[in-house]
Amino acid sequence: MTEFTRETLLEVHRYLMQDIYPWAGEVRTTEVGAMGMAMCRAQYVEAELDRVMKRISKMPASATDKESAVRTVADHWSELTIVHPFRDGNSRTQRFYFDQMLRAAGWSVDWTRIDASQAHAARYVGAATADPSFLAQVLIPGVFAPDELPGDTANSFTATQGNRNNASSAETFHRMMAFRREYPGQPWDPSIAGESAR
Repeated sequence: MTEFTRETLLEVHRYLMQDIYPWAGEVRTTEVGAMGMAMCRAQYVEAELDRVMKRISKMPASATDKESAVRTVADHWSELTIVHPFRDGNSRTQRFYFDQMLRAAGWSVDWTRIDASQAHAARYVGAATADPSFLAQVLIPGVFAPDELPGDTANSFTATQGNRNNASSAETFHRMMAFRREYPGQPWDPSIAGESAR
């Protein structure tokens, strides 16, 4: 994938969900929530989706600076998370979409080095707070320049599908939010968060 538009997002959802839902590839018209939060109201989803897609077209992932590329993807992913354009299948669709965005910019992504539950939780922290730094921090260990990582990382996406534990994601989300309140501006530290959440 080399184009990252509304149409390509809908195509990804349609492809991934076509055997599950008759409405695969269609923008939702109903209210949804996740992580105990209401997502974008249905009446605003179309406009918000267009807004996020315009930002994506104006702010592509860097092809030369890995940290910048990951921060950009984390920012876009956090915004798309709160828009939540589909009734279901948002996580699978967005993970593939942003995996492809990083790869199109020339980066290799090894999803086996990214904690799926933490990444899921961090997306919602970014959605709730407009702070994508937690997601960027969770993603960075799995992103490499092509010559940095031996072997084929393309299969790591499929190999890790379904590895996320939803209960663990929800617990981690609440720990991240508590950590952010207790240690404002500090990078996410799971070992400290374990203590601060008690």
